[in-house]
Amino acid sequence: MLAYLIYTAKVAAALIVFYLFFRLLLSRETFHRLNRIVLLSGVVISFLLPLCIITVNITINSARTSYKPNYLWTHATGMDWWIIVLFGIFLIGAIATLIRLFIAFYRVSKMIKEGEKYSQPDGNTVVIIDPHCEKDHLSPSSWMGYIFLRREDFLSAEMTGLNNSPVYCHEAAHSALHHSLDLLFLDLCLILQWFNPAIWLLRRQLAAIHEYEADKAVLDKGFDPREYQLLLVQKSMSDTGYSVVNNFNQSDLKGRIDMMLRRPSRSRRASRVLVLIPLVCLGLAMNARWEFQIGQGRPYIIVGDNDNIILRVDGKEFDKGRMDEIDPHKIKSVSVKKDGKGGGTIDIYLNNE
Repeated sequence: MLAYLIYTAKVAAALIVFYLFFRLLLSRETFHRLNRIVLLSGVVISFLLPLCIITVNITINSARTSYKPNYLWTHATGMDWWIIVLFGIFLIGAIATLIRLFIAFYRVSKMIKEGEKYSQPDGNTVVIIDPHCEKDHLSPSSWMGYIFLRREDFLSAEMTGLNNSPVYCHEAAHSALHHSLDLLFLDLCLILQWFNPAIWLLRRQLAAIHEYEADKAVLDKGFDPREYQLLLVQKSMSDTGYSVVNNFNQSDLKGRIDMMLRRPSRSRRASRVLVLIPLVCLGLAMNARWEFQIGQGRPYIIVGDNDNIILRVDGKEFDKGRMDEIDPHKIKSVSVKKDGKGGGTIDIYLNNE
């Protein structure tokens, strides 16, 4: 339990560092496909990095092996209460986030089940959603090959042909680029890192990248940029709240228009992604396990002054103050037994050959 909490804390730290890197160096660039790959890869690396432990062996000439009671003698008849409380809080948050995700999936499946469905030649399925009242809002959206449109949007698009509708082309781009799978992956990560603001901000960044990619796909088909931007403004009043789908108006409108007007980033600016390499190396170094090997010289052993610790050598009780008389090179094995009360027994067996 404690080991998992430590792992979770390391993942959280890695995600925070990665978000700061992405936000400062890449978020304003027009390399949408590269940014998408880097963001998803960075999240994966953040979860894997704490599991990659490098063992570093260091040989020292004059060694002192110290057995400290506060390290060896972690005494507790059961699990420390604060660990249980902390893990309980984490578990409650993870379950609440999972329930939130299930509710979002239920709403999508309900829209698919209740809506009128029209299969399209490009493999997508248009689902017509009729609002129950005038206060209901629905921005055009897509999820796993389903494109959700209000009836008036669908009828308007049919008049000119769906392929000539910027709204449909935008959502079809989301479907073709498999953006729903990206969001599903980030939503699963949210369950494990629900307390971490970085993962929520990274999901928002990913949703924005999706919109940038879909906007670019629309403009690449020859639609007039000004008319398309005006359409975005007209649709900006829709409010769908948290959702697992890609929304036509999901990300910041000003940011999307600004990105469309931005000049393409120079190719050399893509090299900023190389900053990730030293960051990963730093993470590996901080997660390294150090092991010391005894080299030349006569090492000796120090045992703490805990009166509850009994030291025995070859089965006979031994004075802890005489540890300097034992040559560690002759130690065959060491057995440590804790009694659950902060004490215990250290049995040292020597090779008397």
